[in-house]
Amino acid sequence: MEWKWKQYYRNSPLYGNTMAKHANKGNSKGGGKQKSQSVKAQPGKAQPGKAQPGKAHSGKTQQQPADRIWTPSNMLSFLRILLVIPFAILLEDAYANQLLLGAICLLAYATDLLDGWIARTFEGESKLGRIIDPLADKIYITVAVIMMVVLEMLPVWFVLVVVLRDLIIFAGGMHLKSRTGILVQSNWLGKATVVAIGFTLLATIFHDGGRNMPQQVLMIISLALIVVSLYKYGERYLDLMRKHG
Repeated sequence: MEWKWKQYYRNSPLYGNTMAKHANKGNSKGGGKQKSQSVKAQPGKAQPGKAQPGKAHSGKTQQQPADRIWTPSNMLSFLRILLVIPFAILLEDAYANQLLLGAICLLAYATDLLDGWIARTFEGESKLGRIIDPLADKIYITVAVIMMVVLEMLPVWFVLVVVLRDLIIFAGGMHLKSRTGILVQSNWLGKATVVAIGFTLLATIFHDGGRNMPQQVLMIISLALIVVSLYKYGERYLDLMRKHG
């Protein structure tokens, strides 16, 4: 009798209403979690890990501007390095080749201005450009002053200061790069120092004999800028080593 009564109760409408109430009560408690866990696909929005229709993946990684080598700005830096060769040849007879030597110096300075401007304005700065641009300045200036001291056109002490500055900055920059991965770029003070040294070279080239007052004044200005720029480079080096070294 008891078994038949249970079977009759389960088949009755009263049992169905009771079970429906329990189901609705459970859904009201867990509904918030289910809604938060379910993610509905929005039309026009791509889901993570799913390919969008109409957009095929090429399978190729585009080469970033920062990784390119033969950019117009880098080629200007290479040209500045190559200008050392005709400069050194013409310097053997500086008095007869004054105009040509002056033109080469101005061309080298123009490439120094243009390569950075082109990189920043049109193509973006490249990794190689951050190295080759200041390196081209150092190679050009170092070769020029060494040739001039060999030809007794510049005092030895001035050439030693110029070369020593470039060696310290280059060695410090490479050490910082190896330790922290940071490549320090030239600042306006370093560029001003290069310009002052360049004008010193021009004053030396266009000297016709006797006491060269413009050369001596420019050497003093260059020396002051060399000391200040070295100090500032040292500050940046120590600061970056403390933070990232």
